[in-house]
Amino acid sequence: MKLSFEEFVESRDYCDDLFAVGLCDGEGYVYADGLCCIEKSGAVFLLHHNGCTLHAADIATLERELYRLVQMAEAA
Repeated sequence: MKLSFEEFVESRDYCDDLFAVGLCDGEGYVYADGLCCIEKSGAVFLLHHNGCTLHAADIATLERELYRLVQMAEAA
């Protein structure tokens, strides 16, 4: 089932232990029922993908990129 960007953002749940749910270390936000996450590290947010880490002070920037990556993966 394909989520719109708004539905994707609304699926966001806070998690204080991302490692426990099989994602990144630390705390952050889980999207699409645990499909992916954005880690919170101090005043910045981190998005890990294919060995690279994107960072931004604004979570919305990374949410747009994460949504794009999820859509690309679904299309493949």
